Amino acid sequence: MNSGKTIELENGIKVQKAEYLEQENIEYSGNPLIEALPPILSKEEAFEQLSFLPLYHENERNVSNHHRYHSLLRLSRFYQPINQTLNLEQRFSGFIRYGYVSRNPLQKKHVQVLNELHSRLINKEGLGLPPDIRSSASSFTLMGFSGIGKTSAIERILSLYPQVILHQEPINSIQIVWLKLNCPHDGSLKTLCMDFFQKIDVLIGTNYFEKYGKRTNSISSMVTRMGQVARIHFIGALIIDEIQHLLSASGVASEIMMNFFVTLVNEIGVPVMFIGTMKAKVLLQKDFRQARRSSGQGDMIWQQMKQDDDWEVLITSMWDYQWTKERTELTSELFNTIHEESQGIVDVAVKLYLLAQVRAIDSGLEKITSQLIQKVAKRDLQILQPMLKALKSGDPREIAKYEDIVPINIEEYIQNRLPVMDLKEHIRAKKEEISQNRLNKDLSKLEKLIISLINLDINENVAENAAKYVLKKSPELTIQQLMAASLQYIEEIKENRRNIKNGAVDSKLKSIINKGKKNKRSAYEALCEEGYIKNPLEDFIM
Repeated sequence: MNSGKTIELENGIKVQKAEYLEQENIEYSGNPLIEALPPILSKEEAFEQLSFLPLYHENERNVSNHHRYHSLLRLSRFYQPINQTLNLEQRFSGFIRYGYVSRNPLQKKHVQVLNELHSRLINKEGLGLPPDIRSSASSFTLMGFSGIGKTSAIERILSLYPQVILHQEPINSIQIVWLKLNCPHDGSLKTLCMDFFQKIDVLIGTNYFEKYGKRTNSISSMVTRMGQVARIHFIGALIIDEIQHLLSASGVASEIMMNFFVTLVNEIGVPVMFIGTMKAKVLLQKDFRQARRSSGQGDMIWQQMKQDDDWEVLITSMWDYQWTKERTELTSELFNTIHEESQGIVDVAVKLYLLAQVRAIDSGLEKITSQLIQKVAKRDLQILQPMLKALKSGDPREIAKYEDIVPINIEEYIQNRLPVMDLKEHIRAKKEEISQNRLNKDLSKLEKLIISLINLDINENVAENAAKYVLKKSPELTIQQLMAASLQYIEEIKENRRNIKNGAVDSKLKSIINKGKKNKRSAYEALCEEGYIKNPLEDFIM
C-alpha cells in the first residue's frame, strides 16, 4: 500500500521513498529491491486489505430517488475477496519477490547484465544473454470467462504495492515495482513497446518515448531498449492484460511477441503475468511452452463460481447494500435466483443486483424479489443471454460457440498451498465491526445533512430543500452549523406561511366591515351576517 513517505522528483512527480524491512527469508535478505516492498501478508491480512466495502448508511433508503440512483453506483466499486483472490495474492507476492532474487543491485551480476545489454545495443544485436547470467524470474497466466473478475482482482492486488519507489541509500535508483499494459488489438510488438515507453515516462518523468519509442525506430532497437529500461528501473513484474488479442495478429506477429516475452522472462529477468479470456488457451499452450519454469507458478483458471462458501460470502456481503425503501432479507430463493440468472459470473451478479434495485425504485415496488431479478436479467442483460443460456445448458457444443466462456479442465498443481481460510466464519466475526465502521464513516455533507434532518421527523422533501439551500449559501460551515441553519430556515418558511395566511384573513375581515359601513351596518352586524361571529343566544336551549 502507498502508506510510506513520499518525495518529489525534480520534474514534480511524487514517488514513495524506500523504507527497508528486515526479511525473514534468507534469499530475500540483503536485497534492497525486496526489502523496500510492503510486508508479506497472511491470508487474513490480505483479506482485510483487499476488501473494498463502499460507504453505506441505512437512512439513505429514505432519501429522494435521484440521490439513491447516485448511491447505487457505489456498488460498481464493491469488492469482496474470496479464496481464489487470496490464492492469487499469495502467488503474486512470491512471483514478484522471487523475480528480484537474481537482480540484486548490490551484486556484480546486475552490472554484468547492463554492460551486456549496452554492448548488444552498440553492435545492433538482439536481446539474449549468455547462459551464466540467468534469471530467477518466471511467468504465469490467469485465464477465465469474461466478467469473472480477473482484471479487478489483479488491480486490487497491485494496489497493495507502491508502483514507484525511490532509493537513495545504499543505491541511488528509481524502482518500478509493476507495470500493467494491455496487449494491442493488432498484436503489434512495436505498439506494445511504444505503450511501454509512454507509461514509464508518465510514471517517472523520463523521455524514453521521444528517444526510443518513435515509429521510425526499428522493432529490434525498441525491444533491446525496452529490456535495458526494464533492467535499469528494476521492473518487478510486467502484467499483460487482454492477451487473447494476439489471436487477431497477422502472420507471425503473435509468435514474435510471445518469443519476446520468453526472452524478457528468461534472460532479462522480468517476471511476466498474462491475463486473458479462454480464447488465449490455444495461443499460450502453443507459443509459450518454453517459458514455463519450475518455480511452482503454473496457471490459474477462473471459471463460473459454484454455489459454495465463496459464492455465499460474496452475495451476503453484497446484499448489505440496499437502497430500496423496504429492506429485503436474503432468502434461499433469492440466493438461488441470482446464481441461476448470473451463472456464477461475478460481474453479472453485481449488475443484476444493482439493476434490480433501479427497477424497484423506478416502479415504486421498493423491494427486491426473485421475479424482479429474472425480469431484469431478461430485459436489461439481453446481450448476455445467449452466453448465459449456453452455460446453463452445460452442453460443450453450445458453450464452444462462445470462445470467451469455453471451460477448461486442468489438474490441480498449485504447490505449497496454505489451508483455505474459513471466510464464512471470518465474515461473521467481522460483521459487527464492519457495521460500526460504516456508521463512523462520513457521508457527503449534503447526504449527511439530509439524513440528520429526516431523523428529526422532518419531511424528506422539506429536509432536502433546506439542506440544498443552506449548503449552497454557506458551504464552508460545519455539519452542526449547517443543521442549525437548516432548522432556522425551515422555521422561517413556516413563519412566512403563517403570516401570509393571517394577512389574508385580516384583509378579508376589513373588506366585510367596510362593506357593512356602506350599508349602514355596524362591524358586529356585518361580521355576524358573514358567519364570522356567532349569535350567543343560539348556544342556549329554548
